[in-house]
Amino acid sequence: MSLDNIVFNNDTDAFGAEDNTAPSSVVHIRNQQRNGRKSLTTISGLADDLDLKKILKYIRKMYQTNGTVKNDKEHGDVIQVQGDLRKEIAQFLTEYKVCDKDEIKLHGF
Repeated sequence: MSLDNIVFNNDTDAFGAEDNTAPSSVVHIRNQQRNGRKSLTTISGLADDLDLKKILKYIRKMYQTNGTVKNDKEHGDVIQVQGDLRKEIAQFLTEYKVCDKDEIKLHGF
């Protein structure tokens, strides 16, 4: 699978200066318990220039699960995936350079 066209890999900001001191945005990965053993993993805080539906498509194929992109008033666009996949999604986001490891905040561990 090729994810070349979903990531904008620019190490410089709009003014051409490199800034690696602080994360530009924080990506929150949470587990939301449903009923019984069922749960949802939610990913919020991803950059606006990313194609969330394409990212979700690759997550669904790699981890054999289902998911959707929801629009939340408080958090903006949120990816919801069935099951507890917090560690796997954090690894996916860093491996395919969707965001840096220091930008990811795992909740519930």
